[in-house]
Amino acid sequence: MKQGSTDDPFAEDTVSETGTDTDTESRESATNDPETESSQDATTGGAAEESSAPGTDDDNGSEASRLPYIYARDSVKDGRQQRPIFLRDEIEDGIPELVGELEDRFGENVYRTDVMEAAVEVAQEHPDLLEAKLEEWGYGWD
Repeated sequence: MKQGSTDDPFAEDTVSETGTDTDTESRESATNDPETESSQDATTGGAAEESSAPGTDDDNGSEASRLPYIYARDSVKDGRQQRPIFLRDEIEDGIPELVGELEDRFGENVYRTDVMEAAVEVAQEHPDLLEAKLEEWGYGWD
């Protein structure tokens, strides 16, 4: 039977004759696209980067444990939990520009999710920068 407009879009995915789920594979490849993920992941955050010192062996000794965070993970969402974040329009509008600037500096695609999490981590590491911004907003005003 031909597939067409009468197909049920909510039907279970079917398994092809080779035994693989082709719809799942195409969804997974679309999920790993940097542009797709960067536009969908503005509100994710979570796990901090884990790194081991060069030359040290972890208990499992796996190669992944020695790789930088972005290469050791399976996907940009790996190990992260989605968190709601409320942003004013002018702040949200500046995120694509920031991502673009970082992509220019690195010469490669940078995920929006990584930029957002890195911004939170930098704020945690430098509370004085955060304090100055909050003072601009009126905190500590008498």
